[in-house]
Amino acid sequence: MTTLRSGEFHVVEVGSKQVGLLSGFGIGGPAAASVLEEAIAAGVRRVVSIGGAGGLRVGQVPGDVVVCDRAVRDEGVSHHYLEPDRYVRPHEELTVELIDMLEKRGSRVQVGGTWTTDAVYRESRQEVLAYRAEGVLTVEMEAASLAAVAQYRGIAFATGFVVMDSLAEEAWEPKGLADAAAYEALNDLFDSAVAVLVAC
Repeated sequence: MTTLRSGEFHVVEVGSKQVGLLSGFGIGGPAAASVLEEAIAAGVRRVVSIGGAGGLRVGQVPGDVVVCDRAVRDEGVSHHYLEPDRYVRPHEELTVELIDMLEKRGSRVQVGGTWTTDAVYRESRQEVLAYRAEGVLTVEMEAASLAAVAQYRGIAFATGFVVMDSLAEEAWEPKGLADAAAYEALNDLFDSAVAVLVAC
C-alpha cells in the first residue's frame, strides 16, 4: 500500500498482472479528480470507477447494477476541463467491455445516465423527475468529474454503480445502505472491473 496526498494506493495481483486500487480519498468530484490526476501522472491509461449511488427509477432495488453511458454535469470540476455541455460521456469501448463482463459473470445490468451533483443535500423532487424523464438512472457525486478529467487527459474511463438507496419515491429511502445484496453486488462489480482491466 502506498499513501497518496489524499487516499491510498493498493496493488491487486491478478494472475501475472497487477491492478491499482485507489481508495480512501473521500467523496465528491474534487477529491476523486485530484486522485485521478495523480494516477494519470503516474502512467495510468485505463480506469474503471465503481461505487454506490442513489436510484432514481421507480422499481430499482438495492443491489441493482447500473453502468453509466453519460453523466449530467451538475458539479464544478468538469467545467474546468471541458467546454460547457449538458453531459460528459465515458469512453465508449471500455464501457461496452464493462457491460459485457458484468453480463458474462451473471449480473443484470441497467445502462443509462447518472446525475453528478456536488450538493448531496439539495436534490429536489423536481430535479429527480426531470432527470428520470431523460433516462437518468442514478445520482452520485463523482462520475462527471472523473469522465471529464479522463477525456481531457486522453485516457479510457468507464464507471458503474450499485444502487444503495433511492430517491425515486416522495422521500429518501436509505434501506439499501445495510442491504447484504447491495454489498454482494459491489463485490461482483469490483471483480468485473478488475477482469476488464487485466484483459487488455
